[in-house]
Amino acid sequence: MEAAARIGRFRTPDADLAMTIVAGAALCLGRLLPDHPDRDDAAATDQVIEDLLRMFGVPADEADEICSRPLPSLAEVLERAA
Repeated sequence: MEAAARIGRFRTPDADLAMTIVAGAALCLGRLLPDHPDRDDAAATDQVIEDLLRMFGVPADEADEICSRPLPSLAEVLERAA
């Protein structure tokens, strides 16, 4: 959060509060989905992420495009982390 705010990617005056919002959204989504098994979990997750991106200043069309991208494989994620 702080790095994204420093380079102007996110607009947030308080990184700690921003992370609290993200964590709260994740926890609440984690509670919502099992309680509503008929809900499309992938679509709900994408919508929450898109809303968070927009809240932090990412333009709506870009947030939509980001959330439309396919997820990388676990191997790709691990390779990038190495």
